[in-house]
Amino acid sequence: MLRHAAPLLSPKRTASAGACAKQQFRRASRLASGSYEALRLNTTAASSSPTDSSAGGSHMRVGGQGGRSLQQKFYENRILDRYTSQEPKKVTLRQLVLFGRQLTEDKLVASANYVRTELPVRLAHRISDFQFLPYIAGTNPHLKMVYDLYWRAFDEFRKFPVVKTLDDNRRFCDNVEKNLLEHSQVIPQLGMGVSECADLVSPDEIDRFMNQMLISRISRRTLAEQHIALSRQFDTDLRAHLGLRPAESFAQLGNAPAGFSTQRIGIVRADCSAAQIIHECAVRAAALYEDAYHLPPGSAPQVIVEGHTDATFMCIPAHFSYIVHELLRNAMSHVMRRFAARLDDTATTKGAVASSSSSGPAFPPIRVTICSSHADIVVRVSDEGGGIAPPDVLQHIWSFTHPLKAKHLRNFHAIHRMEARVDEADAVSPLLSFGFGLPMSRVYARYWGGNVTVHSLPGHGVDAYVQLPRLGNVVENISARRASPFVASF
Repeated sequence: MLRHAAPLLSPKRTASAGACAKQQFRRASRLASGSYEALRLNTTAASSSPTDSSAGGSHMRVGGQGGRSLQQKFYENRILDRYTSQEPKKVTLRQLVLFGRQLTEDKLVASANYVRTELPVRLAHRISDFQFLPYIAGTNPHLKMVYDLYWRAFDEFRKFPVVKTLDDNRRFCDNVEKNLLEHSQVIPQLGMGVSECADLVSPDEIDRFMNQMLISRISRRTLAEQHIALSRQFDTDLRAHLGLRPAESFAQLGNAPAGFSTQRIGIVRADCSAAQIIHECAVRAAALYEDAYHLPPGSAPQVIVEGHTDATFMCIPAHFSYIVHELLRNAMSHVMRRFAARLDDTATTKGAVASSSSSGPAFPPIRVTICSSHADIVVRVSDEGGGIAPPDVLQHIWSFTHPLKAKHLRNFHAIHRMEARVDEADAVSPLLSFGFGLPMSRVYARYWGGNVTVHSLPGHGVDAYVQLPRLGNVVENISARRASPFVASF
């Protein structure tokens, strides 16, 4: 299947280098063929288009267009180039909030057309990234599946007619929701794909590719989910305004009544309470580990929230919740493993809460400190889990494909859908690691101009910091630029 890639190897390679390369190709062929059977995909390896001279002849336009004629590929790339020549029209949280206030039919229609024209631009840039993957990575069936999903969505959105009425908008929202559901396969497929390419492509380059893919994915879902939320809320308020019962249709309603408006801001919260979300995440994380270890309620490490507990900020709660939940899960996991002997003692306590015993809490607490300034909010999660060991692991915790992490990505074979939301954790054991939580948390934070950093205190524990802008005035941190060319690991 991959023998067409042979011309990528220089004729000046030594015999030993050639043998090494052949072993890599044979291994990739076995991986790809096994994955084809697992996914029951009746596909063939992508045929290569002319090489990109800027990449030194080692990067081809691939990405799953095998089976299409050269004329079709040329036509499709001409279409794609028209969209990749455009820059994304970035927004801030404050703009999303202000737009949702005094929401009228005209503003809702304008929102629909913004999303309709913006999604294909953002998709086109990421499709371009796929097309310039090294040939051997571009033929991976998991990455090919994501490419095909992106191309179909791009084609649908660019062809969707201009939204002019509320009824048009409802049809558009149905289309967007369908695509959101289909694309819930993207994260597992990306995870499996890059894990199979981990020893074929430079880890730094594929990490760059993954970060760009995921931050762009968040941006598209933010626009889509915000518009769907506004549309649903607008329809709910309009239905109440007209006195319609739930079963009654809008079919005969061409327009909203003159002057009708509603106060909605969609998925964004202008006054999000950091302490409240931290408490909710702590309860959820504790329940997960108590269930996994068969412990009575209240046995998991206590989470103490201190500092500026009344601080509020503008955010998308689902994004902040994911970050906090992942940090608390990591902290609880390491604390409970470090004090594993106490797990046995706690598990034998029938019907009693360990923290209420005379010996005190089973585990040292996890302390979460909130600090708020005019422009930023910072959350520190401190645990006594012993720190990150060995020390060289610390520099690789943000990687998706370093050998220390890539093996965890193979666990994505156990799931079929993931949207990187807190409520998804209930369906998967916290003892099953994907090596994905910390890197994804940083992607979420950086999308809105923040960051996540981790400091290890050897022999004691870890301090993890989340920094986010408070005022919602930072523009989306997304790039239209294609990821740097990959370097094959031959």
